[in-house]
Amino acid sequence: MNIKGILFDFDGTLANTIPLCIRAYQHVFEQYTGRTCTASEVMSHFGTTEAGIFQRTIPDRWQDAFQSYLEIYKKLHTECPAPFDGIEHILRKLDERGIALAVVTGKGEECALFSLEYLGLARYFDIVEVGDTKAIIKAAAMRKILDAWRMEPRCAAYVGDAASDMEEAAAAGVLPLGACWSETATIHHLTTIQPFATFNSVADFDVWLDQHIANGA
Repeated sequence: MNIKGILFDFDGTLANTIPLCIRAYQHVFEQYTGRTCTASEVMSHFGTTEAGIFQRTIPDRWQDAFQSYLEIYKKLHTECPAPFDGIEHILRKLDERGIALAVVTGKGEECALFSLEYLGLARYFDIVEVGDTKAIIKAAAMRKILDAWRMEPRCAAYVGDAASDMEEAAAAGVLPLGACWSETATIHHLTTIQPFATFNSVADFDVWLDQHIANGA
C-alpha cells in the first residue's frame, strides 16, 4: 500500500456537525413551511448543497430560506466548537509525513469554508471541493483533485461516514475508509460495496495510519 493522498468528508467525519445542521434545517423548515421535521426527514435530503435542498423543498422562497439557514448555522456552530478529538493530531501528522490532504464534501462553499476556519482546520487542506445543488458529485470531485495532484487513484484514500461516501470513493477508484466514530454514521447501510476498512474511533484510525503510512511517504 502506497498512500500519498487522503481526502476527507467533513460532516460526521472531521467534526460532529450533523446535529447542528439538522437543527438549522429544522428551524428553517418550520419558519418557511410551518411544519416540524424529524431528524430522519432532514437527513433524507442530504447529498446536495444547502441551496440545492432549499431549491427542492421551498422552491418559491429558497433564496430567503438559504440565507436564514446560513445565519442559524453559524450561530449554532458554538455547539460544535472543535473537531472530533484526535482529528487535528492526525491531520498534523499526515501533513508532516508529506501526505496530500483535501476535503470533498456535499456542503456548499460558504458553510464548508466557515466551518473549516471556525474549527481551525482550514490550514491543513490545500484543496476543498464542495457539493452541487442537483446531485451527489463526490466521485467527480475526487477525480478532479487527483488530476490536480497528478496522482493515481490507487495512491489515495477517501474517509467518510456515509454509505454514499464509500460508493463514491469506489466509483473514483480510491481506497474507501469508513469513519464510524459518529452516532450519525450510515456505513452500516451499505448493501453492495464494503469499505476497505472501518474505524469505530478516531484512535483506531490513527493506529491504522501509523501501520500503513510511513514518514516521508
